[in-house]
Amino acid sequence: MPRVLLVFLLVSVLLVAACLLTEAYCAHTASLNHLPYTELTLDPSDDYADFRMFVGRFRHFAQPDFFSPKWGSHFLYPATVGILSTPFYIFPPPNDPENRFLGELAFCMLVAVIWFRRALMRRGLPNLSATLFALIAGFCSYPFYFEFNRANMEFYIWAITGLGVIAFMRDKPWRAATWIGIAGACKFYPFVYLGLLIARKQYKQAAWSLFVGALFTLFSLWALTGNIALSRAQTAAGLDEFRWVYVLHKRFGEIGIDHSFFGFYKRFAAHIPPPDQLAHQLSIILAVTAVIACIAYFARAIKLPVINQVIFLTVAAITLPPVSYDYTLLHLYTPFILMVFLAIDFWKRGVSLPRGAWAAFICFMLLLAPLNEFVLHGERIAGQLKCLILLTLAVIALRYRFISEKVATTAEAV
Repeated sequence: MPRVLLVFLLVSVLLVAACLLTEAYCAHTASLNHLPYTELTLDPSDDYADFRMFVGRFRHFAQPDFFSPKWGSHFLYPATVGILSTPFYIFPPPNDPENRFLGELAFCMLVAVIWFRRALMRRGLPNLSATLFALIAGFCSYPFYFEFNRANMEFYIWAITGLGVIAFMRDKPWRAATWIGIAGACKFYPFVYLGLLIARKQYKQAAWSLFVGALFTLFSLWALTGNIALSRAQTAAGLDEFRWVYVLHKRFGEIGIDHSFFGFYKRFAAHIPPPDQLAHQLSIILAVTAVIACIAYFARAIKLPVINQVIFLTVAAITLPPVSYDYTLLHLYTPFILMVFLAIDFWKRGVSLPRGAWAAFICFMLLLAPLNEFVLHGERIAGQLKCLILLTLAVIALRYRFISEKVATTAEAV
């Protein structure tokens, strides 16, 4: 096994152990035996909340009552996420939809680990090494744990986006555009991966991706209630509620698991203004960061190898949105897997890794493991630490070239 992968495993295990031991110690210390010192995520009574909050609503799928106010709040996601969620709620009608969803999510995670092991073996890693690396990387994965704890749909959005990147690596741009369009319709930020198509001047495919996203959105609006106008109005109201509650307020207990640039601002700003004023600051911050990201991509990243582009675009996808909780770190596994393949290719050839690769792996080590033991004034700062590490990773991707002929020209491992 390449040395960098051995170090990755060792550091991952140590970081997980350090976090768990710290929280176990705090749980038995009188002055610290409360949140956020004692839990990896949020209040245990709120586990699986992202799934639980919509169980009743989906019993009225394809009916106007889907958006009834009796459910206590609006549906806080785009209509497309509702369609993506539907099979877990109603097909077939389950007695315990929450546990079924968790079971299926755990199964999909296991399938991902098995797939990764097989990909490593195809790349040339011995059976035992591939098995150990895949298992430890999977079971020490903080993003996987956070995703499971929240029972969120992000795993499936990551999987769809990953299929798009795989299709791109296999030189199937129309298929890549289709997958990216579906994922982008769900949460919009996967559309940043259209930068891969634009870099190859595949403009027709990029336009097709946007068309697929629009078509999937229209279908979803119709499917939720049978009335596009009603669904559109209610979905817009839900997204406005999400913006008001989660974006324009500094939510204590949650801000420490938000690694967005705007979350960084809210965490450390000396004074957070009222929501109406904060909305103005949000517009400025989003505009400035988006312009900087576009300049960096078109001036530099677009000329770099595909691995560099995937790293940069992934960092942009999970830091530019106004809120980005830790389950979005799942998207880092796409560039991480490409870097692992690169490390194995160089190891097999008996040559040293390209400059910057070790620094990139160090960033992945820190980003994919829990850092929630870092608390300042009774509030986590893990999200903000990861924001800085993500920014560092983007700079590394812009500074150094990660090129492997096998990774760049074939996709036999995926």
